[in-house]
Formats: sequence, C-alpha cells, structure tokens
Amino acid sequence: MNRDNLKPHNLPSIKLTCFLAFITCACFALMPAEYARSEKTVCDFQNRECFTETGYPACYNKIDVQKYYQFTEAGQGELAEQIVSDDTRCIKLNGNEKASMMDKSQGFVKFVLRGSNKTLWAKREALYAN
Repeated sequence: MNRDNLKPHNLPSIKLTCFLAFITCACFALMPAEYARSEKTVCDFQNRECFTETGYPACYNKIDVQKYYQFTEAGQGELAEQIVSDDTRCIKLNGNEKASMMDKSQGFVKFVLRGSNKTLWAKREALYAN
C-alpha cells in the first residue's frame, strides 16, 4: 500500500468517497419494493398470459363495463357502483391473477381468468404484462 495516499491532504477526499458510498447504499436499502420491480406494460397481444390490476371492474358483458365508466365519468358514482355490486354482472379484480386475453376493442379487453371459463370485459389498463 502506498503511504502517500494516507497523508492528511488526501483525507477529505477519502472521507467524501466513503460518505457518498454510504449514502448510495442507504438509498438502495430504503427504496420501496415497487420501484425495484420492472415497469408494468399494458397487455397487448391476443392469447398472451397477462395479470390483473387490483380494483378494476370486470363485467361479463362489454355493455355493463362501458356503462360503469360512463356513469363514473358523469359523476354518477351510485349508479356505477350498482352495476359492479351485482355479482351476476360484474366483479372487482384482485391483483396479480393470471388471465388470458382473447380480444380487444375500443379501449376494452375480453379475457378469461386462469381456472375459469367465463369471459370478462374490462378497461385495457386492468390487464398488464411484465
């Protein structure tokens, strides 16, 4: 080891380097897990395996999910909630459920959840692919 590197005039640069290394490590250690994951992309390809986003409504008929968003955008939340609270018409998606996309049309997707044979319609953002 070269003793010239440990002389007092080099100490400030050594301390600064150690401090910056410590801060960098602390930032990565304290970073929430959401930032560490890869970004989600909208599921685009027919019959591609996708995953569901939490909380999106999915309906057995496309018309019902379209009505839900029409009521929501018009500020008629009570009517929108009536549609999704009727489990014979719609469900609220749980996150990270595997789904296979079957069709897409006008900002909506038709898909089936893994293990089910019932088709559902939802907004495109309700499904994502990693």
